[in-house]
Amino acid sequence: MSTAIRAVGIRNGASHTEVDIDPAGRCTVIEIAARLGAGHIGTLLQHALGIDIFAALLDVALDRPAALTPTTREHATVRFITNPHTGRLTSLSRLPEQGPGVPLVRWRAAVGDLVHAARANTDRLGCVVVTGSDADEVEERADALGRQIRIEVEPLPAAGGPGQVRPARTAAIAG
Repeated sequence: MSTAIRAVGIRNGASHTEVDIDPAGRCTVIEIAARLGAGHIGTLLQHALGIDIFAALLDVALDRPAALTPTTREHATVRFITNPHTGRLTSLSRLPEQGPGVPLVRWRAAVGDLVHAARANTDRLGCVVVTGSDADEVEERADALGRQIRIEVEPLPAAGGPGQVRPARTAAIAG
């Protein structure tokens, strides 16, 4: 992988590389990008290992030593909140509270907004990050928190019918 990253000219910064491994164990690079991985990877690194990847990337860009040594050995996971179909968001309840073991809760839609079935990252309604000292416990707690969230979405009216909807605003991200 490092050969492929160097071949595309990435020298000082983050790289996001995706690979496909076939049944015989051969690895094929399918994507290389000069960016940090998405899906709150930086947030997960910070909460699981105590590494501030954003500060480290700035240090690398300024040719300073980057602090990449873990300062903690925890576990972190993220659950993305999605909707199975397109429509108007009519209610949201039981969203977890941010606090110990739940360092991040984000929601990006308001009641009345048009929300879409999850087909792309931009269709995610929000996310919950869960941390702890045991991987299995973190995963189980994240699953339980995800199951408690209640989202109600009204189907869209027929074309040309009454009832206007407004799209979810990315500027409405709360954290």
